[in-house]
Amino acid sequence: MKAAPKRYTTSYKKKIDVARDTFLPRRSPKEIIQCSGCGAFYHRRHWTLAAPAGFITPVHAHPVYCPACKKTKERRASGELHLTGVQTGDRGEHFRILRNEEQRAREKNPLERIMRMEVAKGDWKVETTTEKLAQRLGRALCKARGGRVAYKWSHNNKFLRVIWEPEIKIPF
Repeated sequence: MKAAPKRYTTSYKKKIDVARDTFLPRRSPKEIIQCSGCGAFYHRRHWTLAAPAGFITPVHAHPVYCPACKKTKERRASGELHLTGVQTGDRGEHFRILRNEEQRAREKNPLERIMRMEVAKGDWKVETTTEKLAQRLGRALCKARGGRVAYKWSHNNKFLRVIWEPEIKIPF
């Protein structure tokens, strides 16, 4: 008597709830859309900064905004970068590092932006539209200025808090 072959099942695998970003459009529109806030273009399910070939300025009855502009308006950050212990003389350099890294990230994905920068009691709080941009900014600061970086991901990796601390220099 031959035993029946075992059936392959995936029930043992970890079930991950894949949640989409609620700010992304559910269905792809047929025409090319231009954001009224930043000027980015939505064409073939991608946001770009360059206008697609054959694009003529559209006439919209109502303004259309990209997900990054919507997040900025509603103040819904997906990532935070906390800079602690920043010296007054170093603030300009830190600001340039963050803006340059944001510009490089935005060339690849126009939805990655710094939403807001707040300074309170010598510490900075930088809010970003994506969690990957916050991670990238923390890594760029660590690479350029040294120090320590800590990454704290939320449940299902939908929010990231990055904490950067500079190296403590002890005078001799």
